[in-house]
Amino acid sequence: MANQLLGSTVNELVSIDLIDFNVNTPNDFYSFLEYLNVTDYVVICDGDRIHKFVDFLNSNYPIRFHSLNNNLELKTGHSTTLLKKNLQVLFPNKLDSYANFKKDTSPIKNELHLMLTGHYPLNIKNNLIKHLYVEKKELLSCIDNSILKNCAINAIIFYDKSDMNISSNLFLIMVNFQKEKEKIESMNLIHMDKEEILEGIKSFQDSGKVLNHQITNGIIDYSTIMNIERNNRLFYFEEGIYRDYGRKNRITTNFDEDFYVLVNFISYMKNNMITPAMAIYPMVINISALLEKKQMYMVTPFNTFFSKSFLQKHKNFNLIGLVIDDQYYLYNISINRNYKINKVFLLLLEYYLKNNMDSMELQKYIPDKHKSIKKYFYEFIERIS
Repeated sequence: MANQLLGSTVNELVSIDLIDFNVNTPNDFYSFLEYLNVTDYVVICDGDRIHKFVDFLNSNYPIRFHSLNNNLELKTGHSTTLLKKNLQVLFPNKLDSYANFKKDTSPIKNELHLMLTGHYPLNIKNNLIKHLYVEKKELLSCIDNSILKNCAINAIIFYDKSDMNISSNLFLIMVNFQKEKEKIESMNLIHMDKEEILEGIKSFQDSGKVLNHQITNGIIDYSTIMNIERNNRLFYFEEGIYRDYGRKNRITTNFDEDFYVLVNFISYMKNNMITPAMAIYPMVINISALLEKKQMYMVTPFNTFFSKSFLQKHKNFNLIGLVIDDQYYLYNISINRNYKINKVFLLLLEYYLKNNMDSMELQKYIPDKHKSIKKYFYEFIERIS
């Protein structure tokens, strides 16, 4: 922070929390700095993309941003002799030792899956744009500043119909969609109509049965087909901006439309409130594909199996039950690990996930050893958590 660096020593610098560039936008970043009454912000980094980001910030916000390389040479932004002099006092040597900035390590395959299916984690806020798809490079210039201000700073632009990597003044991460075709094909993403998806969700919710005849990792435009009220991606085609890769839900033909006008347009479209079963169904399909199973059973808080009841509201959970070829497993999602269990533990897991361990129904299943088995179960859960 330049207003803290000037006339200060390293030991006197005030420590502040950093903004997560994966889930915050330039608008969020500016609001954060404005709240702290920052007048100048210094970025010391050798990355080309961060210099583009500083240019964007200087063009759109009143705070003065300065971008220097690790030799403290100004790359972009504002320059003052006093600023450079104080920085040289604070950092007398080259900054290679300070430049341990983390690179974005999110696998592109995962980002492609999110962009093509539209199924984003619920902890990503609505209307935070994580991915842009651009049909051809000429449309890059059509991305309005208001859109960029509401993209995650580490958002990705997938540009299509180009065999070459292209340079751009945009600060977002650029990925050549054409060069990722092999990854896309390996996911075996498929098109499905709404009725077929609803049939699969009903089968899962009513009995835990998961049918995945094509062993697909996901359904293209799942969120749009199901009219889920989520907006984390935009598609730029020649004839306008769309909500979906399949070009069936056009938002506007005007590329200059303000972001919040787009959000209003989307709000007028027929959207459904997402149910828990609808929210986790893509994960259910994905797990069955990873196990290469066309048919299996799962136990979650949101479907019936032993118990005919299930939770109607979403809750966070890390454990699910799997029934594969008459074998029973407990799967810990957070650490990606399976544990072979018996049928009684699967039964207990279901009631545990549904917050119903003291129910009379469960006691009827295991009347003689209810307390002792519960004790062993809780010890097991604690050990693997």
